[in-house]
Amino acid sequence: MNKTKKRKIGLLFGTFLFLITITVLLFTSAPKAVLEICSPFFQQGTMETQILQLTLMEKGALYDQVGERLKEKGYEHRILGGINAEDRILVKFVLANKEANNIRQQEIAAIFNDYIIKNNLDPLLFQVKVSNDTSTNW
Repeated sequence: MNKTKKRKIGLLFGTFLFLITITVLLFTSAPKAVLEICSPFFQQGTMETQILQLTLMEKGALYDQVGERLKEKGYEHRILGGINAEDRILVKFVLANKEANNIRQQEIAAIFNDYIIKNNLDPLLFQVKVSNDTSTNW
């Protein structure tokens, strides 16, 4: 194959992959803010934990409920989600408009734990962090 033909095939494949990704993001029921920054750690853990993580991202589910409550409290935030090697769900609240000091960290963790209990989930499944850092550094 000549170089031009290889480039065309690569371009077509890249375009196809891009369109599939956009379609999935547009037609999924998970909040876009969650999907947009979902960490690469999401692929770890058992299938059961991965399915639970996806369920938590759905519209009206745990992340959405906590997000609405944080908005009511005046927090502009994003949620990073992942799964660690110990099969625990990692949840990182990244604050955009306020410093993530100890008081705010405790308040947000308490709100999250309240919603975990309201949704009949096991608090030991989750590892929560509140930060201003958008990296996947847990």
